[in-house]
Amino acid sequence: MRRRLSLVLTLLILTLVAVPTFALSPDNKAGKHHSRYVCVPRLLWHSPELCPSHGPGTTAYRMASIHLPDPLPELPVLELPQEDEDLLPYTYAYVRTLPLNVYRHPAEAAMGLPPVRTMLSGAWWVSVDDLVEYEEQQWYQINPDEFVPADALLLANPSHFQGVYLTEQPQHPFAWILRWVQPSVVPQGPLNEAVAGLGRYQMVTIFAEERRGDELWYLIGPEQWVEQKNVARVDVDPPPAEVQPGEKWIEVDLYEQTLAAYQGERMVYATLISSGKSNTATPPGLYRIWAKVRAGLMSNPDTTDGDPAYYYLEDVPWTMYFHEGYSLHASYWHDAFGFRRSHGCVNLSPRDARWLFDWADPHLPDNLDEMYVSDDMPNTWIWVHLSPPFE
Repeated sequence: MRRRLSLVLTLLILTLVAVPTFALSPDNKAGKHHSRYVCVPRLLWHSPELCPSHGPGTTAYRMASIHLPDPLPELPVLELPQEDEDLLPYTYAYVRTLPLNVYRHPAEAAMGLPPVRTMLSGAWWVSVDDLVEYEEQQWYQINPDEFVPADALLLANPSHFQGVYLTEQPQHPFAWILRWVQPSVVPQGPLNEAVAGLGRYQMVTIFAEERRGDELWYLIGPEQWVEQKNVARVDVDPPPAEVQPGEKWIEVDLYEQTLAAYQGERMVYATLISSGKSNTATPPGLYRIWAKVRAGLMSNPDTTDGDPAYYYLEDVPWTMYFHEGYSLHASYWHDAFGFRRSHGCVNLSPRDARWLFDWADPHLPDNLDEMYVSDDMPNTWIWVHLSPPFE
């Protein structure tokens, strides 16, 4: 009887160790099933190749093996001084009333004389010089000999966001929170109500990651997991092969919507961007800066005024062209950094654009407003790529 009981227990253990289950593999989208095994501890340690990447028990085993540093390390970042009065070189405004006639002087509008031009359609942003009053009506001067009614414009509220300067090479990936989120105790688990929620533009360090089905979760603190879709992540990457030791280069990650500036292998600055939307995507590739412009006009080259898709942006500051008409530049018209938004260029907050413009080679002398880069000048590489979310 004792021998029979021992045989039954042995068979039961073998069944638990090697019981086949059926799971949908990540590369099997059509629904075909294949044999897997329940990943109990004995099988996990002795035959890890038979264990699924996620399944009954495996998440708990992986999470149990995570040991956070104590104390948690601080990111090696330096807060840069912020001067609000120097945020932008001009005052900007959105044209909210279209079509809009532009007059040489308010008096000519009062006399019924024809306008010097008319803004017809699309998205118009102008730089504003002065506010004047004529016959109890307020007018903005937007260019020499160009005036428009003040109530036709809405003054811009540019972003005050700025990335970080890194005092040393970061030892862990880090990220910005893109939207308010409450961390979870475990991936896809209950919310951790014992910690405060995380707000937009808050920085976090990533200590581990866990895949759950089609989701990727990051550990940012003890029992604090956030889903990948809520953050924009930065990793230290090696320079492309073409970059020589010590050269400056800028990495633009189209998936994460982040930017990192390097001197050789050392990351010195990182921030959020807004690259081209799906129909106007920013082209991946390895480029070099071919022109720097302190402030310049940008408009849609594929349409003309009168088309709803037309846009007109005056005095776009701190622009660095790297491929045809694609550039890195300040965007005074939105605060959506971390999300795709542009017509193809790499949008930066005003503070980020100015820092990168001053840092990147070649240097633009103060007495010049623009410069075309020649082959004999030191130059900065621009590496635009799409990092895969699951590697």
